[in-house]
Amino acid sequence: MTSFLRPLAYRHRWIYDTVTAVSALSVGGVSRLRSLGVDALQSRLESGAAVLDLCCGSGEAAAPWLAAGFSVTGLDIAPRALDLAAVRQPELHLVEGLAEDPPLDAGSFAAVQLSVALHEFSRVERVQVLNSCLRLLQPGGWLVLVDLHPAGPWLQLPQRLFCALFETETATAMLEDDLVLQLNDTGFCGVRQELLAGQALQRITAQKPPSVQP
Repeated sequence: MTSFLRPLAYRHRWIYDTVTAVSALSVGGVSRLRSLGVDALQSRLESGAAVLDLCCGSGEAAAPWLAAGFSVTGLDIAPRALDLAAVRQPELHLVEGLAEDPPLDAGSFAAVQLSVALHEFSRVERVQVLNSCLRLLQPGGWLVLVDLHPAGPWLQLPQRLFCALFETETATAMLEDDLVLQLNDTGFCGVRQELLAGQALQRITAQKPPSVQP
């Protein structure tokens, strides 16, 4: 369950954008938030490498990858979001489908990004999404995940209020779980976690083992 504000924010874009802008202040603003993925992996990838922005929404988090010269595919289940992404990011190759079972070939991507999206999935679905990421990556490919993390003392109350107003029980469940352990259990290696924004946000990079075939 969640408050009436969540569907209202998705129905009226200005509310969603305002919430995003306020939430992003602690990491240096919206532009910085959306660049966290490419900033973490750009030096590890070849120029022009194929990147998947999973749950791409309207394409904002894919934009920094495009600007950096990568070949970017965006996948989302919402046709309305994809229509908006096509207008905002015309260079983005768009695919409609479920993140739990993407209609994409195994081993297609050098990197997969999940930007503030994984908390939208239930625990069962989250396992499916992470397995999809592993399947879609080339051997030695990288996953970068930016999402909620249990906040430190100063931001615990604001985080709880934010989740109560704008998120569902799936976000609360993810805050209770250890994503680093889950990624290791999924089969990723080299998992590295950075805590940002008073520990309220985490950026995790993880690699598909080079010996694992798609």
